[in-house]
Amino acid sequence: MKYLGVLLIIPVAIIALYSYVKLTSLPVSSDNTVKNFVVNQADGLKIISARLKKNNLIRSQATFYILAYKLKLNNSLQAGMFKLSPSLSTEEVIKKLSTGGNQDYWLKIIEGQRLEELKQQFDPALEGYIFPDSYLIPQDYKEEQITSIISQNFQKKLSEAKVDAVKTTLSDAQLIILASLLEREARSLESKQHVAGILLNRLEINMALQVDATVQYARDTRLKPKIYWTPVTKPDLKIDSPYNTYLNPGLPPGPICNPGYNSLFAAYHPIESDYIYYITGNDNKMHYAKTLDEHNSNIAKYLK
Repeated sequence: MKYLGVLLIIPVAIIALYSYVKLTSLPVSSDNTVKNFVVNQADGLKIISARLKKNNLIRSQATFYILAYKLKLNNSLQAGMFKLSPSLSTEEVIKKLSTGGNQDYWLKIIEGQRLEELKQQFDPALEGYIFPDSYLIPQDYKEEQITSIISQNFQKKLSEAKVDAVKTTLSDAQLIILASLLEREARSLESKQHVAGILLNRLEINMALQVDATVQYARDTRLKPKIYWTPVTKPDLKIDSPYNTYLNPGLPPGPICNPGYNSLFAAYHPIESDYIYYITGNDNKMHYAKTLDEHNSNIAKYLK
């Protein structure tokens, strides 16, 4: 009798689940107003279903999951922009998302890249102002329209980075140059802030910044190599260029790459200290020094 009860419950549960899925897979409404729905490259089922529910395009996240697996399309949802409406059933939504959106394309810009490394061509004057991010670009957009999208994002991120900024004598343009140096010189937000403070200390005493990345930029601008940012050699340090901060005091005349948010934030929020020197050791940690003797000691300890 015990097993008979269980056998009776199972069909009832299956019928209930089937009824639930059938009901919640129906269109949200008869409204056929089209909405633009964007799926980003890294979005998974959880994120996509949550945003579909939030935008009133499906009735149930659970049903979206169940049907995606039932249709064997759970791994086939694609990035892009899709035109969806509340009048579509959940199954129709899934099939649309798995067949690809319009012919828009993703433009991914990585932190620390210089313009020559990007697939998209930009005006050289925009070096440092192309904010690293993933952009969904309409296929028919022209260069100035693409630049407008990216510039708006840059200004937004810059405004966020400037909140409660530490007062310095540098202009925004100079701080963006500083941010580009930080992007190539340090990794974590804290280390970027420390290096920002150190470089500001050097500027204050009119000491050459001696940033290797600026020499790399000067060298690669001339040579146009297949691979950028390779290590600096001793002959490189003698390159005659306004970007060579070993030979010229002060900031270089322009940004050397396109900095990300942390580098912009660090430029506006440097950590004040008495440090003048820094190195990245073989232990992948930053080591700071107040004097040349301390700096040489760090070199001997962490780089040899």
